[in-house]
This record gives sequence, structure tokens and C-alpha cells, in this order.
Amino acid sequence: MYERQIKKVIVDAGHGGEDPGALGNGLKEKDLNLQAANYMYKRLKELGIPVEITRDSDISLPRQQRINKVLSLYGRDPNVILVSNHINAGGGEGAEIVYGLRNNSKLASMALDNIGNAGQVKRKIYQRRLPENPNLDYYYIIRETNPLESILVEYGFIDNSRDASKLKNNLNNYVEGVVKAIADYSNVPYTPPNTIIDTKPDNTYIVQRGDTLYSIANKYNTTVPELKRINNLTSDILSIGQLLIVKEDNEEEIDNDYNIYEIVKGDSLWSISKKFNTTVNDLININNLDTINLKIGDKLIVPNNNNTYIVKKGDTLWSIARENNISVNELKEINKLTTNLISIGDKLLIP
Repeated sequence: MYERQIKKVIVDAGHGGEDPGALGNGLKEKDLNLQAANYMYKRLKELGIPVEITRDSDISLPRQQRINKVLSLYGRDPNVILVSNHINAGGGEGAEIVYGLRNNSKLASMALDNIGNAGQVKRKIYQRRLPENPNLDYYYIIRETNPLESILVEYGFIDNSRDASKLKNNLNNYVEGVVKAIADYSNVPYTPPNTIIDTKPDNTYIVQRGDTLYSIANKYNTTVPELKRINNLTSDILSIGQLLIVKEDNEEEIDNDYNIYEIVKGDSLWSISKKFNTTVNDLININNLDTINLKIGDKLIVPNNNNTYIVKKGDTLWSIARENNISVNELKEINKLTTNLISIGDKLLIP
């Protein structure tokens, strides 16, 4: 029997922005939906499946706007899968999937089996009808996207403490089950995420709970202004599940001609330029700054116009400062030292 090929996928993150969705156990549905959608989008791209996403950040998508967005991506094409990611509420436990009246149950069944294999309780797959017209689907995201093969995935119950713990720790594993189902259903070779062959370093990062631009910049040896520039961010606010570019494809690693400097209280571009024997204009150009205002904790790329000294046995800050004709305070300031203690092998910048 001929089975049609599914050529494209649309990933939807339910709710968002001013609409938080269900709440429980310190979690917001919109955040978990976004995490799931961004992870699914990234994995489908890795597998070479044509994919689009309705939202990849915490924005509001009212009903008609969401439908218009879906239909603008690939049109009303029956060879398109739409996956709307959601979290349930109501005190139950486990995952369930709703599929359209116009579709068969195969994809939903495969996806739920895989979620179960990832450790979540399997509830059911089912179709839900509109009470006032049983010929129509209950959920608008399924009803109004005809003839797409639309499914709505509920990964667990946000108001169930066991499910809430699972969603915090294992959501991506459950989403991976849906990814595998889509690949198998579409006759696309599936490769698990830990064996994906990547010919270049991964340059993206999915925002986790507790992340800030500052912590992410630290992790990837970059700066907050640089993260904001390459991601076109206008504020420091991040959303769980948000996909960030942490390094441009053509970006080179910071070499030995430059250092990373963290802004501390009292810093200005002028004072930093003096510390590192450079100019304010150079700092602005190197860091692509559009303002001279600095925030404590931000990081700047600064020219390495200083010498490096490796501490040896018997050294003290006073002896090193005297040898280099500078004061101890200057030495501590440029190296961001808060005490006079140094250890053999430490590297100190010498202006």
C-alpha cells in the first residue's frame, strides 16, 4: 500500500507572551512549550527535515495570528505535519496526544510510544470533537489548519508534582521521542542526538532556567554586547527554551592579542582604555558598542597591550610591582585582585 511522504514540519509552541497557559509547581506552561518547540526545531533541522517554527521566543500569538502564521509557512498542504507543544493541567499524570478527525492515529501512536520509552507515563491518544458541532475538532489549532496533519502533544501535568519534576528534568527526552516518530513516519533516517555528525562546532545555545546573558557570555568566552548584537536583542530579558547564537559561523576565537575584561563598579570606557593602554574608540570598535554606558558584569574584549608575568617562588605583589615600576594598587586593579595573595604559576598582566 502506498504511504505518502511527509516532506515538511511546522513546530508550534502553545501560548506565550501575555498568555502563560497552565501554571503549577513554580512552572509556566508557556516556558516549557517554548523549550520543547525550540529543541524539536533544532533536532529536525539536524536530521535534514524541512521545518519552520511559529515562535522561538516569549511573544504573544493570539488565535488568528497563530493560525495565519502556520498557514503562511507552507500553505494548506496535506504533506505537512503540524506539532503543537503543550503541557496539561487538571491533576492527571502522564502524556497524551490529540490528533485530527481528518487523520489516522499512526503518528500520534508512534510519538506516544516513544515518550513512554523515555520514561513518561502513557495516557492515551484520542480525537476530541467540538460539542456544538461533532463533525469539527475541538482544538482550533487542529480544526483551523485543515488539511495539515495536526497533532497536539501534552507532555505531562504541570499541577502534578511527579510530572512537574519529570518536565523539569526530562522534557527534552520526551520531545526527542516525538522527533524520532516524525522521522520514522516520514521515512527519514533517524540519528540520536549524541551521534549526530557535525562538521563544525555548535554555535547555538538553548536558554535554561536561571540563565542570564552574563552567565551565557561567561560560558562561551564572549561578551553581553556581542551576544545582543548577533541575536538582534534589544533587552537583557531571556526566555527558557530561547535559541541563542553564541558564535557567528565566521567568527574566529579570541586570540592572544586580546583579553576578556569584566566590568566592575566605577569602570568607564576611558578608565578601561587607560588600564589596557588603548583608546576609547578602539574599545567601541572592537566590541561593536552603540553606547558608552557600561553595566557591571558585562564583558569587553580588550587589546592585550600588556606583558604577562608568571609568578615564581619568592614573588610578592610588592616585589613584582617594584620590578616593573608600578604600584601594588595598579597591579591589583589591572588583574582584578581583591587580596595580596598570589600563587606560584599565576599569570599577571603587567602594564
